[in-house]
Amino acid sequence: MSLALLVQVAAADGGAAEVVEAPQPDPPVLETVPVAVEPYGVYDRLAQCEAGGDWHNARNPIYKGGLQFDSQTWARHGGLAYAWRADFASREQQIDVARRTQASQGWGAWPTCSRRLGLR
Repeated sequence: MSLALLVQVAAADGGAAEVVEAPQPDPPVLETVPVAVEPYGVYDRLAQCEAGGDWHNARNPIYKGGLQFDSQTWARHGGLAYAWRADFASREQQIDVARRTQASQGWGAWPTCSRRLGLR
């Protein structure tokens, strides 16, 4: 639908006014930007080392998810707000819990992989 601006222009000789359609500028072009998954860098690399990058890894009887949380660590750092076990939580949720874990325990919470990745 086009919106036109109508302007009344008085005749130069004092005669009847004329209605003229004023040109309208083109509407701005809105570009769409693809939404990317937020890069978490170090946590993706840590998950690759800990669980082969499988965020729903449940092969270990004690450690679950991409960052291999035990049930106590998962619960203590707020994981139960997301899921009863880490492997049932999303990647983003596991990373949220991992950030809290890292803040309280340091990279030593993942002793082997943090050393392999040069985090400590």
